[in-house]
Parts: sequence; C-alpha cells; structure tokens
Amino acid sequence: MNNNQKIEVLKRIISEESGKINTAVAGNIISYDSANNRAVVKPVGSVRFADNRTLPYPTIYNVPLVFPSSMGGSCGVSLPIRSGDGCLIVFSQDNMSEFMGNGKSDDTQKFQLNDAIAIPGLYSASVAGESKHSNSLTLFYGDSFITLDSGGFIGKLADGTNFNFSGGDLVVNGISLTKHVHGGIMSGGSNTAKPK
Repeated sequence: MNNNQKIEVLKRIISEESGKINTAVAGNIISYDSANNRAVVKPVGSVRFADNRTLPYPTIYNVPLVFPSSMGGSCGVSLPIRSGDGCLIVFSQDNMSEFMGNGKSDDTQKFQLNDAIAIPGLYSASVAGESKHSNSLTLFYGDSFITLDSGGFIGKLADGTNFNFSGGDLVVNGISLTKHVHGGIMSGGSNTAKPK
C-alpha cells in the first residue's frame, strides 16, 4: 500500500468515526414540563449509518431547556413553551448525569443523544414577531410588545393600549403624564376628572 492509499484509508476512517459524533441538530419540542424545566424533544432528520441505512432520530426524554438567566437562576427571561415549538438540540461532550443531579455515571461515551439540552426558538422560517422587531430589544407575546432602543421605551398591548416613555414623559394612549390638563377645575376638596 503506497502513501496515497494509506492517506485515503485514514481519511475514510476519520470520516466514519467523526460521523458518529453528535454535536447539534434542529428539533421540535413534543412536550414540556415547566415545573421541572424538562422537555421531550424530537430531532429533525435521520441518522445515516456506514452501510447507508437511515433511521429517523429517536425521541429524547428529560431534556433541560436553556433560557437566558443569571444569579443562580434568580434573574432571567422565561418563555411559554408549547408542543411543536422549534429548538436547537445540543449534545454534551460528556455524560450529564452528575450535572443533572442523577449521580455519577460510569458511562464514558461522549456526545450521546441522551446527554442533550435544548435551546428554544429555532425555526425554519422567519417568525413574525422576530422579524417585526429585529432592530431593537423587544419582548413580544402575540400582538403585544415592549421595545427598548435609543429612542426610548415603547409598547403596545393586544387590547390596543399603547405607551411611549422618552424625554422624561410617559404617554399612554396619547395622554401625557407630565403635560396633560384637567378641565372644569374649581378649588376645594374635590377630585379632578380623568386626564384628557
């Protein structure tokens, strides 16, 4: 066997072995237990074997979801999760049993499907809320949103309420907190009418 043949054999072996390493795949959330922050997820696509057989990825159980948080989990953002939501499934390099509180494991295999975490929010097409608010820091839920950018803090609720906080003033549905006036005022102990 000459050097070129040896190199080709090594390339094939490396390719076959690296093809067995699970790194990350797109998937869908089948169900979610918010009390324990664990999901059942299903990777999209199929596993291809060395003999060219393919099988759909298996469903993966007891998968923790990752939400932005800090301070030991006392500060962060949570999202409502529903069946069918897209996610990125990431496979840990090492066994996660100890980290997950299941005790130490003698399993030394790496990048296993069971050692997965899921990051919600991965979709194959643009999500309406994300595309509408892509140039600002925005929290959105259905038709309600709150946006913070260099111009101030603005928002609109699904019931039609809108507000804008900038320049030292809060304006709700067109009524300024600092500049609104009341009509029909007489001195005395009476209360004013609603702002107009």
